[in-house]
Amino acid sequence: MNMATNSSINKYLPIALLYFFFNSFLLPHGLLYTTILTPLLLIWLYKFPVFKFIKHFLLILLPFVIVHVLNGVDLFYYLRSFIVLFSAFVFSLCLYQFLTECKTLRLIYKDILLINAPLVCFALVMLFIPSLKSEFWYTNEITTGIKSVRLQLFTYEPSYYSLLFVPIALYYYLKLLILKLPNPTTVFLLLTIPLLLSLSFGVILGIMLSLGITLLWGAGIFFSGKNFAAYFFIGFVILFMAIFILLQFFGDSVFVFRLANVFSGKDISFRGRTFDSFYLGWQIAGQKSIWFGCGFGQVKEIGTDIFNTFYNTGIYTTDNVGIPNSLGDTLATLGIAGVFLRLSLEVYFFFKTKVYSNYYRLSLFIFIFIYQFTGSFITNIAEYSIWIIAFHKNIFEEFDKVTIRNNKFRENR
Repeated sequence: MNMATNSSINKYLPIALLYFFFNSFLLPHGLLYTTILTPLLLIWLYKFPVFKFIKHFLLILLPFVIVHVLNGVDLFYYLRSFIVLFSAFVFSLCLYQFLTECKTLRLIYKDILLINAPLVCFALVMLFIPSLKSEFWYTNEITTGIKSVRLQLFTYEPSYYSLLFVPIALYYYLKLLILKLPNPTTVFLLLTIPLLLSLSFGVILGIMLSLGITLLWGAGIFFSGKNFAAYFFIGFVILFMAIFILLQFFGDSVFVFRLANVFSGKDISFRGRTFDSFYLGWQIAGQKSIWFGCGFGQVKEIGTDIFNTFYNTGIYTTDNVGIPNSLGDTLATLGIAGVFLRLSLEVYFFFKTKVYSNYYRLSLFIFIFIYQFTGSFITNIAEYSIWIIAFHKNIFEEFDKVTIRNNKFRENR
């Protein structure tokens, strides 16, 4: 990676900066500029063939809407949530077309990585200015017994910020691991420091699992002509030493303390995003239809009492109730049929677009497939963006299985 900046400005960069850094800046919680701009996005999208998928989207959801209305819904919450989901779908189509049109995605990734670095430094300075600290940092009880501050920059939550960062992180981590990249230490730090500061364990562990599975998937090519057993042993030793150093010298850190709580089942956030989410999703769907769910936006209406009863508290209202897990949210909203439809589409597009033929797309697919069990929600455009990139052909050909195999073959001749 050449860390020098280009003299010319990429015409797509302002759009990317809006999406990555400022999409929720100065807006009420949950509202995005991409949602407000949906009518303009529809006008832009109309001239492209992908516009036809809007009809497919509406037809697929029609049976769910009919059942929901017959079972009774709060129209205000229902229509508002449906419009937000529709806007997320429109944005996803626009992103797909954007990836088709844009030939400078590598430059955009590099620019975002470089712009993010001084913003993180600026956020670190804001830690010492109480009146501005909350604009860049999220303070909460991250795990049982620990209250911490987490980096969110201009987004509304640390996990959302780190999820936005995933496509860039996996791109450069894979470059560091399987391709040659200048300034590897600098790039590694630019990627890793923001992720660690966000303390988003779901994202961090998801990235680690994704990279590990991807490397194992392509081990026969990445390590062709080499002693794979030796590389595996060296990697295991390095991992063991890293864990030993963490426990020995950083045992009292928030990172290690929370990791211990996650594995012991004491971490409130992790438990809430996994086991609790599926249980609550099942209970909420069952109030209307376990097969078709309670309907869009009805989690807030129906779930308040269920949440307060389950957690034995009275803090939950229609303003803060939500299932922080996209599969659990899908279960509550669209029932078993919705979960089946979701997983079926993921598997279908995995084979339809041959995700396995490109290691970058494969790593994204593995990450987001795992992450949907541990976080996000059904209207999260950061999640849909990862799905769209994973399913889009002809991007980052340097990660194509065929390309890497041919390069390795030439190296070993």
